[in-house]
Amino acid sequence: MNDNNINEISTAPVCVNRKEFMKILGCGQYTADKIARQSGARIEIGRRVLIYMPKVNQYLSDVTNLK
Repeated sequence: MNDNNINEISTAPVCVNRKEFMKILGCGQYTADKIARQSGARIEIGRRVLIYMPKVNQYLSDVTNLK
């Protein structure tokens, strides 16, 4: 049985920390936090803050009208 429909794992991370998020956007902490909150992508687990990238991508697409 040879399955040709194998799902590939994406190399893009699903969640990133705040420092990585600032690097991805090329902006400072204030702007990165603002975008994370406005997009609803901010996840807090204890003291750790992660950003859920699919929500950010959707938010940026909606804001810039790049559909």
